[in-house]
Amino acid sequence: MKITYDPDLPMSYRPLIHQEIRNSDIEECECGSDEIYVSLVNENTIDVKCYDCGKSFFELEIEIEDGE
Repeated sequence: MKITYDPDLPMSYRPLIHQEIRNSDIEECECGSDEIYVSLVNENTIDVKCYDCGKSFFELEIEIEDGE
């Protein structure tokens, strides 16, 4: 499964988010897409959703430190 990240999401957080996605066992979306988009909803919440149709699989709360 391909994962695309919001460019505003710090690089240092991507490995942890990647692992969370792998642990969640997300399968192919109902629309047939196997690509996920990780978007930054607000300063400490990300949304893991289908890249093609936008269906949200789950949200995660993260803590981004200043300067990251």
